[in-house]
Amino acid sequence: MRKYIISIILAAASCFTAFAQHEVAPSLSSQIFSRINFNPAGMGNSESLNIFSQSRMQWIGFGDGAPKSTILNIHYFHENWKSGFGGTMTYDQIGFGNRSITAKLAYMYNLDLSEKGLISFGLGAGINQFSKDYSDDKYDQTLDMLGVIDNESKINPDIDFGIEYSMPYFMIGASISHIGMMDDITTLKPTQTYYGYARGYIPFNEQWQLAPTVLYMNSGRSNVLDAGAVVFYQGLDIEHFLLWGGTNVNCNFFTAAPGVAVMIGMEYNWFRVGYAYEASFGVKNYNSHDLILGFNIKTKKEHSYASNKKRRK
Repeated sequence: MRKYIISIILAAASCFTAFAQHEVAPSLSSQIFSRINFNPAGMGNSESLNIFSQSRMQWIGFGDGAPKSTILNIHYFHENWKSGFGGTMTYDQIGFGNRSITAKLAYMYNLDLSEKGLISFGLGAGINQFSKDYSDDKYDQTLDMLGVIDNESKINPDIDFGIEYSMPYFMIGASISHIGMMDDITTLKPTQTYYGYARGYIPFNEQWQLAPTVLYMNSGRSNVLDAGAVVFYQGLDIEHFLLWGGTNVNCNFFTAAPGVAVMIGMEYNWFRVGYAYEASFGVKNYNSHDLILGFNIKTKKEHSYASNKKRRK
């Protein structure tokens, strides 16, 4: 009997973990380089084909059931139409046998408010599919005793809306994901999620630039506050070569487990690669690793990030 009681408790803890991690706060890298997976207005106005990928392995050392996620964003801006077009796909593996796949198309329209300021409106629409595979649950014997043995799957329509205002040295944005899903988070359905963020851009000189960031996210009972900064360096005698590194601190008030992350990376011509490490100060101090890949395929000749004040990434 004691064995089954422990199994039930652990299975319940697994479900609780899935609920708590159902909506993962955007990382520092995704806020800097690609935001359309949480704000369809965040495509910028660069006439390049931008591809961004991030793979995240959380809670290293936790063992089976540790969360894993992958993001793929693709977008392009058409100057004559003042419009951006893109798509995003995310995959999450959360807990024992809990998986979700989200696929959306996104559209953005830019409106020039002044010579140096523009506002963007974005709309994303698609589906998310959530599933529970009990054959992957290490406590399936307990679940079998409880009569919960059939695998579950559900497809939900998904709509996002966002807005972003940017100037040469400042950006602010807000968005709503999973619009209309007002119920509590479950393993088969997300809940309406709110984002608000701001980012600065401080060019010290032609070689060094600083981008401080802050982000707030609310998803059900989960409230996340994230603050950080990224430094860009392009002083090496290599054309089109850029180094960057940054750090951020985040606190999820739902789990009361703050984390500190550092990331480093480089860009050369059209290719970007980076790595991030996050140390969590929860009960077991589990850590996370992120791999960042990006491709910026230019369709027209453009100025550099530092010299083109109005262009946004």
